[in-house]
Amino acid sequence: ILFSVICTVFCQRTPTISYISPNISTTRSSTIDMDCSVLYATEYPVLWKKQEEGAGPIPLSESSSLIIRDNRFSLRYDTASATYTLQLKDVQKSDEARYECQIILGLNNKVSQSTYLRVQEPPIIDDNSTRSVVVNEFSSASLQCTATGSPKPRIEWRRENNAILPTGGIIYRGNTMKIHSVKKEDRGTYFCVADNGVGKPAKRNVALEVEFPPNIVDDPQNKVIKQAAGYEVLLVCSVESFPPASITWVH
Repeated sequence: ILFSVICTVFCQRTPTISYISPNISTTRSSTIDMDCSVLYATEYPVLWKKQEEGAGPIPLSESSSLIIRDNRFSLRYDTASATYTLQLKDVQKSDEARYECQIILGLNNKVSQSTYLRVQEPPIIDDNSTRSVVVNEFSSASLQCTATGSPKPRIEWRRENNAILPTGGIIYRGNTMKIHSVKKEDRGTYFCVADNGVGKPAKRNVALEVEFPPNIVDDPQNKVIKQAAGYEVLLVCSVESFPPASITWVH
């Protein structure tokens, strides 16, 4: 009898969390489940809390009851496995946080484990990224592109029709592509591509215009033009420049 009394007092098993969902990565508007399975916790409160960085914990549920007044949250309790499942619908970026399952043993005594919810977002190119650049020939040009998203997007530069970039190669990786001495052959359309593996890559067209003085394109066939008297003759002057040059004929 004495042993039975002692065991009743000292042999009670300590409540523990046997399983919690691993960290979750998801996208906006999705639905996720977070599971917390417990052992020997029948007589103790089991809580789900949201732990935001730089803010206090937010209680979400206690035992089988939901506390938070947000209809996106729901709670299920499976008695067979003693699992508390916190479901969150229509996930938003503001839901990204650490979610902690706690067994409250006493005023300053608890057993806890947590899972982290990361909300991934497709890349969006910032409005202040370069849209067009006009520079003089042989001066420098800087094309800048930044983007938001989760995880952080990678930035690549390409040229129309995969032409060779002034920096060499067909791809330049980095937010800023600098051309130290721009040639007129460098003018055209460049593409900033932001990709983080979530959704489709974001792309922006960037126009590079190069101003250079007029240059008469030499056509040997037009140096001397012969024609019989009284017939019409066509004189051609081919000029390359930007902005377009004003052409004047003198005799």
